Order: sequence, then C-alpha cells, then structure tokens
Amino acid sequence: MKVEMRLIAGLLVLAAILVGCQPAEPPAVTDPPVAIESTDTPPAVKVLTPQLEGDPEVTPTSTPEADPREALGKPTWRATFGPETDQTWGTFDDQQAKAEVLPGGLVLTAKKDNSFDTWSLSYPTLSDFYLEIIGASGPACAGKDRYGPIVRAPENNMGYLYQISCDGMFQVRKWDGEQFTDIIKWTPSGYIVPGPNQTHRLGFMAEGSQMAVYVNGFLLTEFDDDSYPEGKFGVTIAASDTPGFTVTITDVEYWDLPQ
Repeated sequence: MKVEMRLIAGLLVLAAILVGCQPAEPPAVTDPPVAIESTDTPPAVKVLTPQLEGDPEVTPTSTPEADPREALGKPTWRATFGPETDQTWGTFDDQQAKAEVLPGGLVLTAKKDNSFDTWSLSYPTLSDFYLEIIGASGPACAGKDRYGPIVRAPENNMGYLYQISCDGMFQVRKWDGEQFTDIIKWTPSGYIVPGPNQTHRLGFMAEGSQMAVYVNGFLLTEFDDDSYPEGKFGVTIAASDTPGFTVTITDVEYWDLPQ
C-alpha cells in the first residue's frame, strides 16, 4: 500500500451512535444517533503489550518490520483530549452506554453485558487512509468484551468494525444497517495481550478495496471488500461478560493516502 501522505487540517465532531439505544443528550451534529442491536456472537475486549507465545522468533520488545506509522511520518490529523476538546467529541450517558471526555482521554463504558455494539463517529469523510487509535481496557474485562475502530461508515449505522477482545482475539465485521457480516471471524493473536488494564495501538489501513488491520504495528491480516469506498470513522465498545466494561481512548490519528 502507498504511504505518501497529504497533510490536511480537520476538526473532529463526533456523533454518538449506540447499539441498542439512543443517547439521552446527543451532541450537536447534523445526523441523529442510530440505535443498533448486535445479535451475533458476544463481543470481546482489548489488551495492550504484545504477547507472542505463538511466535517464538519475535519478542514483545521487537519492532515490527512494516509499522505503517514509521513510514508515513507526521499524521494528517491527531486528536487531543482534555477540557479544551470537550466540544469536539460527542458525549452521552444512556441506559446502554456512556461516553465522556476526561483529561486522560475519551472514556467509553458499556453498562450492560448484552453484546450491544456502541460507537461514536467523526464527521470527516476518509477514503484511502491509515487510522490508529490507542485504547486502554479497564480493571475488569473478560471473554468477548471488545473495542476498536469503526471506519468507512457511509451512514451513521453502517461501516467496518475492527475489534479486539479481552481473551486475546480479534475480528473484522461489516454492518449494513440491519445485520453484521463476518469478514474475519474471531481469531487468536499472540500480539494481543489478554486481561484487564492493557493498552493497545490498533491500526486500520484502507486503499481502494484493499484493507489491513494492525495491532501495535504488527500486521494481523489483509482482506478485500468494496462495499464502502469511503465514510466517517470512530470508536466502538461492547461487553459480553463484564457489566460496566470501560475503555479509555487516549489517542486517535489518521494519515491520508494518495487517491
């Protein structure tokens, strides 16, 4: 994939998109929140430092040979969190989930262990890009509690979801507004550390119909899908085992790729 970057400036305005409910006080955006209920396999959570039991040739302190951010240089756009950005990010507090901006980041909480996917979307529309988020799971997480980025969302209730889980697995799905389609079913990875209080850097590369997902700079898999050529991006959370499962998103960056 090409890594030549075009710098642009953008201001991010997130819209709260809840799986299963609408936020009580949605942010001031042009599109309304959308309620989506996940009916497929329960979700999973994320974890930080790479655990490489399945790859004896790589150590947790090794550097990925093809970490996209190393080749792309300065990002096109980077989010910052704190009191000065409270109006930039959509916040909500509903019976299903909560999103709030604190000095340490955007904190997402899945209140119920009912496998409902909840997401907040940004308003810039991206086509060919590399996106990264850094997220830290809370003190309690188990099984398929999950989080990760959503990208190329042509509508608030559509897009590709890449998520990692508390039991050290990842998945990629497509949501068409009515149902999920598995692109990559739950797959274990030695680069995902299971358990609570873990932090991961999750990356999503998209160029035309060719896409790839990364964790901590390591390539997990590539796939081809032309359903959504462009769209908004955001962050997702869902809990299957832990009521009150939380994730703190401390960083969001993207790099434009040439058209």
